[in-house]
Amino acid sequence: MLRAFTPVPVVDLSSKERIQSIYSSDDKLFVGLASGTLKVYQIDDSLSLSEPDTSSPKKESTGGSPVKLITSIEKFTKGSVDQLSGLEDARVLVALSNGYVYLYDLDTLALQERLHRTKGAVVFATSSELKFHSLFNYPPSTANDRRPSTADIQRSVSRLVVAAKKKLHCYEWQGAELIGSREISVSERPRSLTFIKPDKILCGLVVEYFLVDIPASTVSPIFAAGRPIGAIDNVLAGVAANIGNIASSASASARRQGCALATRLPEDESVVLVNEFSSAFLSADTGTFLKTKRPIKFRDVPAMLGYSYPFVISVTASSKRLEVRNPKTYTLLQQISFPTLQHLNDGKLPFVASSRQVWKLSLRPFEAQLDFLIEQNQLDEAVSLIEQLDDVFIEDRINKLKDLKMRKAELLFGKYKFSQSMTLFSEVSAPPERVLALYPPAISGMEYPNHKDGPTEEEPEGPEPKGEETTEQKKEEQPITGPAEGESSEKANGEIATDTNVLPPPVADMNATLPQAQGSIPIAADAISIADSTNAEAQRKRDLEIFDRFLRPTKSNSSSSKVDNSNAIGKGSRGADTSSLSDSLANFLSFGKASTTKTMRSGLGDPDFLGPESMDARTLAKAVRCLLIYLIDARRKISRLASVQSGTITKADLDLVSKESMTATAFGADLEREACVVDTALLRCYMLINPQLVGPLVRLANHCDKKVVREQLMMYGKWSELIDFYYAKKLHGDALGLLKQLSESKKTAFSGPEPTVQYLQKLGNENIDLVFEYAKEPIKINEQFGIDIFMANTPEAESLSRPRVEKFVLSISRSLTIKYLEYVVFELGDLSPEFHNDLALAYLEDVKSNAQLYSLDDEMVQQPVRKLLKLLRESKQYKPEKILRAMPRDSTLFMESKAILFSRIGEHRRALEIFVFSIKDYGKAQDYCMSVYDTDAPNSKTVFYTLLELYLRPPPTKYIAAHGYNKASAFSRRGSDASLDTGLSPPSSAEYLRPQQNGFYKSPSTSSMNDAYEHPPMNLEAALDLLSNHGSRLSAIDALELLPSDTNMTSLGQFFESHLRETNTTISRDRISAALLKTELVRTQQTLLKLRSKNVSISDTKTCPVCLKRLGSSVISVFPDRTVVHYGCAKSYKETVDSKNQVRHNVDE
Repeated sequence: MLRAFTPVPVVDLSSKERIQSIYSSDDKLFVGLASGTLKVYQIDDSLSLSEPDTSSPKKESTGGSPVKLITSIEKFTKGSVDQLSGLEDARVLVALSNGYVYLYDLDTLALQERLHRTKGAVVFATSSELKFHSLFNYPPSTANDRRPSTADIQRSVSRLVVAAKKKLHCYEWQGAELIGSREISVSERPRSLTFIKPDKILCGLVVEYFLVDIPASTVSPIFAAGRPIGAIDNVLAGVAANIGNIASSASASARRQGCALATRLPEDESVVLVNEFSSAFLSADTGTFLKTKRPIKFRDVPAMLGYSYPFVISVTASSKRLEVRNPKTYTLLQQISFPTLQHLNDGKLPFVASSRQVWKLSLRPFEAQLDFLIEQNQLDEAVSLIEQLDDVFIEDRINKLKDLKMRKAELLFGKYKFSQSMTLFSEVSAPPERVLALYPPAISGMEYPNHKDGPTEEEPEGPEPKGEETTEQKKEEQPITGPAEGESSEKANGEIATDTNVLPPPVADMNATLPQAQGSIPIAADAISIADSTNAEAQRKRDLEIFDRFLRPTKSNSSSSKVDNSNAIGKGSRGADTSSLSDSLANFLSFGKASTTKTMRSGLGDPDFLGPESMDARTLAKAVRCLLIYLIDARRKISRLASVQSGTITKADLDLVSKESMTATAFGADLEREACVVDTALLRCYMLINPQLVGPLVRLANHCDKKVVREQLMMYGKWSELIDFYYAKKLHGDALGLLKQLSESKKTAFSGPEPTVQYLQKLGNENIDLVFEYAKEPIKINEQFGIDIFMANTPEAESLSRPRVEKFVLSISRSLTIKYLEYVVFELGDLSPEFHNDLALAYLEDVKSNAQLYSLDDEMVQQPVRKLLKLLRESKQYKPEKILRAMPRDSTLFMESKAILFSRIGEHRRALEIFVFSIKDYGKAQDYCMSVYDTDAPNSKTVFYTLLELYLRPPPTKYIAAHGYNKASAFSRRGSDASLDTGLSPPSSAEYLRPQQNGFYKSPSTSSMNDAYEHPPMNLEAALDLLSNHGSRLSAIDALELLPSDTNMTSLGQFFESHLRETNTTISRDRISAALLKTELVRTQQTLLKLRSKNVSISDTKTCPVCLKRLGSSVISVFPDRTVVHYGCAKSYKETVDSKNQVRHNVDE
């Protein structure tokens, strides 16, 4: 058994002396004798720590004594010293003798006082506590929960409670000063007193037990007449039975022993009551029975009970054996035989005494105790002991406790208690490698990538030269396929073949050549889930719902395999039924038998445990399912620690890390590597017990090893999960390469270009090169795929580089280019001039190509023309010069477009020439003038005059021909103008009306016309119509100068009428304005006269209401209420008036 205490004899009296009481304080031992003598001994700790060879007490050796008698006071009391105790903070020694309580000075042992009111005392008890008095006032709701601070005043409070007859006499010291006393009446004479709190005491009567609150002077019964007070539920029934045993035998026990036994356990703030073989526990805070603690079963009836950190000490009724128990597990750890024990002094310095001898119970070092318990394989006791100890007693206590719990968990695993084992591993945050070492390689894996602890086979040491690819990198670029045809899917040692350099088989026979899942039925490929999911948040919620149900075991995996994937493009066959699961577990067992992995630590193995290979399939499935408990919890904790290290921690993360006392060293220094180990093991577990859980795992953020995932998923044909994993890991090249291979097969759910297109829709601008690489073939098949990829209403599509996308689609299809540019310009509202120019030019090219294939009235020609006109009218971002240069010179399809472009560059005359001479739509010409006239464009007010001039003074015919205005051809195939300059400019009106140097006029009526200028006939009818509709917008003089001299005046009647009406309107408006201004002037003058008529008189005695000084001859300010103040006080007075007005306004509201 454990040797927690070593009895060291310290006092051996003569046969004539008899010990009546003992008490220890600091380094002194007080021994009270039946003769009234008090002996005080000095304790030598260095000698008392020496351990004898056996657990039986021996007399002190002659070489040295562990105690030294420093004083002996005869007649210390008149009678025997029945009880001794002390109030160390008050420096008072308390003694009970002859039915009275005496107070002595603890240092000088001088008598201070005999407490006369304690006559008839039979027992007393003492307690001490520290109280903190705050210098500040805190709210009552937080005062009780507040922790003491350095600013608080500390004071000690000591209490003495004496049981005399049917009263309790309570005395209280503050420091060394006795500050008061009180009496509390009880129904019977107390036989025992036990402080359960510094201000609460438990009184044991003959058949009743009471809890006394000293500050409140209240007495609360706990149980009486053999039953507890209050209702008893089923949980409390067992405790109540023990309580009844205590109460029913209390009377006999009290006559035989004096009282029932009780002691306080400070570790969990509870009190244990013991009588004969039974026990019960009370809460020290509430005084109620604890339902969760089972009673202690004693082999022999205890006569004395005490507590010495961290053990419960009891002395049997025979008084010849002392028993040491663990207060948590109630295990009997040590038994020490003595001649006869009559006294027990517990606490920090435990002593036991017979009638003549005193022994000190020397505590053995805790390190040695732990070593002994571990050596005896008593891990439960070792864990319980180290949990109760403080850090000062055990070096590196936290890590030792963690190691002990891990050893205990390994022992539980060896006994097939998998759930308890994994729960304990999770509790201590055990390293994943240590847990997975209990499982065969099919779960634990053979190796994991090392990210930081040095180079591995996949990561050669030293920097690699730029521009060169390592062998591993070249392997990663190869297509991800299963084993080559004819090659076994399993190696001789049970490892899965993972040669990635093998060329893939034809996709049409891919399912036939894929390795069967270790003897299971063929598993068809699942449908894609990432590419077709348009709502990532909804997919994430579905994944989390599956995770929430993963620990609920099903009767068979066939039911779980029927889950329908509504988002799937195609549905595969049943992925894992009961037969495939059993076959997988059978192969799993073969892996375990072939492996030589250590499953138990040295020194902790159970002889009945033969390792995982000795389990049947059902037991092994249970072990793997229980492993999920640890893996899920470890995954959560590693994620929290990683967020702490990265600085992206939330309050919930911080609270969790603080609550569980997790540090980075809990899982090792390399959290990334540990996360890889955990996630990869989790994947292996899912593949064995429930393959449907693999999907949520690979879709969410994970650290699974890419090589292992590829092997496992390809082996089972889990193409959908593999693609999801590639997407989560941003291995888009591998995913697209796999989709390209699968698209060529008609036997899988991924045949055709649709899965590839759906995956491309999820890629953003950072992967635009991959998008271009794998989008070309689907777009060539159907342009709609290009619309789905580049014009989808998704953030990824909008993030793609628009110039690069335009260049890419232009190389494939002009019609797709037009659709993309329309999407960019009209839907996205891009204002870049390049896109507007390119769209206009694309419309031009579309019209040109269609005009050669269809008639001009065909919809294939007119539709792009209408789109071009709409763009030119609505957009202001394009460059008109660039588009004009690209337009054919003499095509009638683009005349209106040219007019719009000329208008944009301010060439209103040329725009009107198109409407007048080419289109010959005079209504559009007038509408054009109206749209320009009301704007702020240059020469906007002369646009009507320009139109009238074109009607009455048309330009030369050669000029019109040069600009293509008189051409009626459908479409010119000579190309477009290289420049806007035609070489001829229209002559101005002065050239028609003023004489030139050669002495003749360039007018239509001139008989001598220059050959270079032949003029078409004027359009008088259109000119008169213009004057009739918009004559007010023209100068009458200028219009009359342009009109020919033979114009009939009656045709100008409407022009003159509108012009006169406009002139009269202007004159009337000016007159009204002048009259209104005169009225305003009169009103202003009247107000001025009124203000000038106001005056104030200032006398020599008139004072300023602000500063209360005389105004005298100072500069003054007069307010509207005729208040006069100094000019310097005006600002202050104004602020006062404004504040009063504001207050009055608020009151009114």
